[in-house]
Amino acid sequence: MDDLLLPEDELPAPLRAWLAQNHERAAALVLIAERMPDGVVLFRALPHVAPELLARVRVTISKYHEALMNLT
Repeated sequence: MDDLLLPEDELPAPLRAWLAQNHERAAALVLIAERMPDGVVLFRALPHVAPELLARVRVTISKYHEALMNLT
């Protein structure tokens, strides 16, 4: 999955406010975006997931990608 990079001024005002409010708690924010059946998109912060941990997981998965794919 590719990264999505958007200028902040292109985000809807409610999303900018939500990000600003949640960003006060940490320098980086891990979140999920989920499309709900009714067409609404849910953004949920994952405050107990450290961005540093995700970075290490990505490196590990990249390093062992072929071996992991052979497990399935």
